[in-house]
Amino acid sequence: MNLELLKAFVAVAETGGITKAENRIHRTQSTISQQIARLESDLRTALFDRSKRTVQLTERGQQYLDYARRILALDQEARALIHDQDRFRVVRVGVSDNYTRLDWADHLARFTARHEHVRTALKTDQSAVLQAHMDEGHLDITLSNELNEPDGALKSKAKSLTWVVAKGAQVHREHPLPLIVYPPGCAYRTRALSALENAGIAWRIAFETPDWQSIRTATERGLGVALLDNLDGMENVRTLREKDGLPDVAPVHLTLKVRSGCRDDALYLDLASSLGELID
Repeated sequence: MNLELLKAFVAVAETGGITKAENRIHRTQSTISQQIARLESDLRTALFDRSKRTVQLTERGQQYLDYARRILALDQEARALIHDQDRFRVVRVGVSDNYTRLDWADHLARFTARHEHVRTALKTDQSAVLQAHMDEGHLDITLSNELNEPDGALKSKAKSLTWVVAKGAQVHREHPLPLIVYPPGCAYRTRALSALENAGIAWRIAFETPDWQSIRTATERGLGVALLDNLDGMENVRTLREKDGLPDVAPVHLTLKVRSGCRDDALYLDLASSLGELID
């Protein structure tokens, strides 16, 4: 894919005309017109409705605009990463979606303040995804959940899990049980589904999201039952016990790991030690 064609397309779409796009990307009108024509030829579809007096995207053009923006943004991100690696050491950190509410941002900011020639690259995702990325060498430090007590962890702590429902709600009496969960790969989700299936309790996914705040809101509004490690300031909720018909759940292990190739490097251990404070 020729990125210059995408730049011309996005410029015309966002400015509303070839003349205005000319000033943005510093290409002549004829060059821009040729680039748009080449892109449409490659895609075998019209991106602009030329029957209108003003520049308007076709339906497919509107759909493609979102992808074009994402492709260009990804290119810029990749170029910035390569550029930063030439200028800085980059420490790649993965934080489980379950813990995006924790105060990790201040720890990263203080770390980069201590090391002016170092930058951090943060990724949030499901714990299983982060662990796979570390195994493949794409992450240096991870703060994630593991189902079993981990081997080779810098630090870990067992976290008890509790069923939570909105006060006054009776959704835990529904059959099948409506669940509020993180996407597949989440240790909380795995624990919830395993416990329910072992207890012979039918379930359905009522709400799925990687966002902690959305989990919180959906639970407080009574959309279903969530399995969480703590209430973390949630209001209008109560915990459920075995007497409510829900099974006990084994804990997960909040785990801090450093990639094997980085364990003897004081720089990585400095940041890992700081993030370890989140586990206490």
